[in-house]
Amino acid sequence: MGEGLFSPWHIAIIAFVVFMVFGPKKIADRFTDLSQGVQEWIENDGEGGAAPATDEAQAAPPPPKKVKLSRRIGQRLYRLRHRRRRAPL
Repeated sequence: MGEGLFSPWHIAIIAFVVFMVFGPKKIADRFTDLSQGVQEWIENDGEGGAAPATDEAQAAPPPPKKVKLSRRIGQRLYRLRHRRRRAPL
């Protein structure tokens, strides 16, 4: 055991390379999408096709996109640099 392409070391190296290339967020998103698809398939008794959408799901607006911290800091620094200086009173 442990010989060939599917030895534990080969699987560990492949998993590490995939993790480094795609990153943890993309991998987690893919597994979330996969689990939601399986749940929908189970709810439809394995018949395939999407579950009928409810009025609540259609009416709910998408959550606002979160701005990255580095972007917010850059915007604040830009505003500070380009702010007009007021004349003293």
